[in-house]
Amino acid sequence: MGINKLITFATALAVLAASTGQLPKIILVVHLAQLHLIKESQASKWPKVRLLSNSNDQK
Repeated sequence: MGINKLITFATALAVLAASTGQLPKIILVVHLAQLHLIKESQASKWPKVRLLSNSNDQK
């Protein structure tokens, strides 16, 4: 999907939501989706990096 089509869709959705009084509900859903995306992308879910230890550190 091209960016122009996405912008057109988002604009139409915003106008429709505002005209029907549902804009606050849609904004809430978008915020919840953003929080979910942030939670899923936390570094704690990434694989752990194994560091090579220096042979002098083991003494």
